[in-house]
Amino acid sequence: MADWFRKAGEIWGKADRALGGWLPGGGYGSPLTQYVKGKHKFVPGQRTLEGDVAGALNTAATFAANTRPAVKKALESSPEFVKSTVSSGLNQLPASMNLFGRYYTGIGNEGLAFSKQYKDKLFGMVQEADKAQPGQLSSMKEEEAKMTQFANQSADPSIYKPTNDMLAEVRSNIRRMEGGDIRFKTRAGREDDTDSLGGYGTSLGSAWFTKTPDGSYTADEKYDFMYAGADEKNPVPYGPFGKGAQMPTPSEGFAHMAAMTLLGRQPPFVTGKGGGSAEANFGRAVVAKMESDPFNYTLKLNRPQ
Repeated sequence: MADWFRKAGEIWGKADRALGGWLPGGGYGSPLTQYVKGKHKFVPGQRTLEGDVAGALNTAATFAANTRPAVKKALESSPEFVKSTVSSGLNQLPASMNLFGRYYTGIGNEGLAFSKQYKDKLFGMVQEADKAQPGQLSSMKEEEAKMTQFANQSADPSIYKPTNDMLAEVRSNIRRMEGGDIRFKTRAGREDDTDSLGGYGTSLGSAWFTKTPDGSYTADEKYDFMYAGADEKNPVPYGPFGKGAQMPTPSEGFAHMAAMTLLGRQPPFVTGKGGGSAEANFGRAVVAKMESDPFNYTLKLNRPQ
């Protein structure tokens, strides 16, 4: 397989030179050329297939992350009709790709729109959450009482602090629900949400909606990633993940998971779909190498006609 990658890289490089260097990743000194010529730094021992694939994905993620500042700067300095064209093009993509593309390019919420199909289906799910909220609120209050009792009995700081952190979050959720906000829990990991590019788990995640008098629902959301810039914030080993493989950065850990999923070698608890897909993990690898650059947006759901 390593020979196949090497031959493929040589063919791609020749084609790139023949076309004047316009093929992505094919030029001399490009990520692909560097990959097929040598071993990656985070595989200090025996070279493995998953390590090879992870290395290629990590190289591509590094290239994407390093290119991002130039992409953002170019778009910021572009005329409005160019920004409008980019925004309209992104709106034609599945929801997850639309939002991620706006995060990556820095265009943010400018001209953001979601498809009618996306919003109509989400309306039904939020409506279900609205109807189920009284029971959810009751269960959450029971949970708060149990956690309070446990926190009061624990004197161990290693248990007391995380328990109180969780308790504070539960109490915050209770206050919001009592105030009329509707809690929409993420669909990530559910069997009915396996689309990594357009699913609700990889696009919206968890959200809070408010209900308006006309029966519509509105959410004011912030599109961000908790692992943005993780390589700089937490440059700690994520491995070893396999024989001879040591992943020294979070992004390379995500790249490795993407590789394992592509090869069908992901852990049993990972479905390989939706948020556990190779595409999602590759996106995480890119984001972990980038600085955090969130944007806010409003999502309004009208009753389907």
